[in-house]
Amino acid sequence: MNHDLPKVWLNGEADKKISVFDRGLMYGQSVFETISVFARKPLLLDAHLKRLQEGCTALGIPYEAEVLVSEIVIACASLPKQARAVLRINVTMGEGGRGYENPQNPKANRIVSLHEYPDYPSSYWQQGVTIGLVAMRLSEQPLLAGLKHANRLEQTLARSQWHDDWQEALILNENEKVIEATQSNVFVVKDGVIKTPNLSKAGVAGVMRDFILSKVNSLGSKAHITELTMSDIYNADEVFLSNSVIGLWPVSQCLKQHFSDHSMTRKLQTICQDYELIPDF
Repeated sequence: MNHDLPKVWLNGEADKKISVFDRGLMYGQSVFETISVFARKPLLLDAHLKRLQEGCTALGIPYEAEVLVSEIVIACASLPKQARAVLRINVTMGEGGRGYENPQNPKANRIVSLHEYPDYPSSYWQQGVTIGLVAMRLSEQPLLAGLKHANRLEQTLARSQWHDDWQEALILNENEKVIEATQSNVFVVKDGVIKTPNLSKAGVAGVMRDFILSKVNSLGSKAHITELTMSDIYNADEVFLSNSVIGLWPVSQCLKQHFSDHSMTRKLQTICQDYELIPDF
């Protein structure tokens, strides 16, 4: 474990304070990315920056790509050579007056921070995880769907409903469709076909989710973005979860349903390891 972390930079400066009037704090007018780092390299960085820019555009936040990239490079260079870590980037609208109207000349704030890579048991990748289902329901908002904006109240409420023996939990929308898990995207495999929920009205379109979808054809399989129900979960041959930090976790149990087949998940994990996206386990 690296006890020098976390480290935080605000607009490229260490130990600088952010204003209490920042609109990211006051109204959640901010977007963020959580990126896995290995050997001083932020993984899948281009995809993360693309989503970050899309989020900034949607929320009207100024985005300075070159400046941000230089700050990321400097931050990652401070890590030990072969370390794994987690890089978080926040871009906020910056300061503004009281009220919802955007400032006329906004000056965005860029927060870059480094954190220790989570000490997950290797069994989570090997044997799989136990997941549950929370009572919390996601609301639909197409203008924000797919984006990783900083208003994560729904996920915070969902996380508070976990049971102690769960490692993740599924969240449905108000129409009882599976959307995602509290901090990851969800996939099912049935008869060799991979399916993942449609996120056009709610949920976060994960960078790792996109990476997985781009690799399915190389395995001789097909992937469909579609509506999923809990019946699809229970009747699946395999279920697995993804995000940029965990890579892929197979699901061994969802409530009372057990899953022993992780063959497709194993193939995708191997691809992730080839790209150094997840550690050896």
